[in-house]
Amino acid sequence: MAEKHNAHEKGYEDYHLKIGPILAATAGIIFIAILSFIAMWAMFLGLEQAVIYMTDDPPPMAAHQKPYQGPLIQTVPSAELTQVRAETNRTLTEYGWVDRDAGIVHLPIERAIDLVLERGFPVRE
Repeated sequence: MAEKHNAHEKGYEDYHLKIGPILAATAGIIFIAILSFIAMWAMFLGLEQAVIYMTDDPPPMAAHQKPYQGPLIQTVPSAELTQVRAETNRTLTEYGWVDRDAGIVHLPIERAIDLVLERGFPVRE
């Protein structure tokens, strides 16, 4: 008690540093760092093995990609709009094949309405 009183009078605390928890925390940090290094080393070895098994075949989705044909810029928008409207009008007013092999055709819209009114809509049974 006399020492604490003397230390307080001297202007500093009489506090003894406990080195045990500091050493335990330091050892834990070093252990985690070593464990992380081992995990990364194992991961890189695994990735190297994965590269060995990779083939030169292109990815499956690459076969369905169209080659790049340049930017899609409308040089004459009014002419393209006229062309699209003409194609749409032709599809709605003329007979034609959608898929000849499957036997799918398109009809003029008026004829399709008449057929639906004659036959009715399909009903689930």
